[in-house]
Amino acid sequence: MTSYKDIKQLTIKQFESAINKAFEDKSSFSFIRLGDGEGALLDFDEECTIHDTLYLSEHVGKQASLNQLYDLKRNLSNLINTADIIGVRDDVLGVSFNDALISSNNTELFLDTFKKSFRLRETERNICFADAVRIAKLYKTLKHRKFQTQQFCTQWISFDYFLSGAMTNLLERAGHIGVITARTDIPQKLRECLSIKVTEHITPDKSARQVGHFVPHYPEHFERIKNSINVEYHGMPYLVAAGLIGKGYCAEIQQQGGIALDIGALIDCWDGRYSRPKVIESRFTVKKTLLGKKRLPDELKMTKENAARLRQVFKSRHC
Repeated sequence: MTSYKDIKQLTIKQFESAINKAFEDKSSFSFIRLGDGEGALLDFDEECTIHDTLYLSEHVGKQASLNQLYDLKRNLSNLINTADIIGVRDDVLGVSFNDALISSNNTELFLDTFKKSFRLRETERNICFADAVRIAKLYKTLKHRKFQTQQFCTQWISFDYFLSGAMTNLLERAGHIGVITARTDIPQKLRECLSIKVTEHITPDKSARQVGHFVPHYPEHFERIKNSINVEYHGMPYLVAAGLIGKGYCAEIQQQGGIALDIGALIDCWDGRYSRPKVIESRFTVKKTLLGKKRLPDELKMTKENAARLRQVFKSRHC
């Protein structure tokens, strides 16, 4: 059993090896990521601040009931228990912080102590109170929880896994994969760039991104999509990029004998979207267009040219 102080993060090589073993053994596997949003959900109760409630409504919708939020919280907690690898923010590990300050009315004291305690990325030095609370709540969850056989890695390892060429190699070896995402163009991009068969499940986008008629992801569409998941062979990789709610699909994939990979905002980059700028800018020197708009690095795109480059990257690492 592992406690907070004993958590060690896997290297990218160890992460790659764990997924390869599951694929070669044709065994079930689940990788999920826990960020500040998951921290807010796992610590949710009726006394939560309006900041947390509004944040969760961005994912679930303003009409979400307390019962629905409690259901999501319970499902995520159960998912943590069955996951093989859990990705967490680097800055919530190795921290000594009085989590009682989360409930303090002294926001200035909380934020000052938080900034001194957590090793924030340079891009987050001016973090706001609401964002800091969610990160602190993730820390609180990890600090007070015991883990069985789960291993840990950085929350954004899916970017490293892709950039290493190992993800492309896995998907091409598999030949037939599943994808769960709101990005409608991604399944066809994967077919064209990797020459693989793709079973697609298109979800509603998160509430905050929707315009016009609101289509709630949870619970109706969640249950429909979950029931449509069909792992066609043991060890079949399934890429999941469906936000806070989408974590629940990983459990279904794992139960059916598949390999569930929660890759998150990486799929936005494949779609040409400059998503998660703090993550991108911590890994790349980002160039700008003539109009001053930040340019998504070509290395993060899903194109035939990048797929060819990644095959060579993988080959050079394993020759």
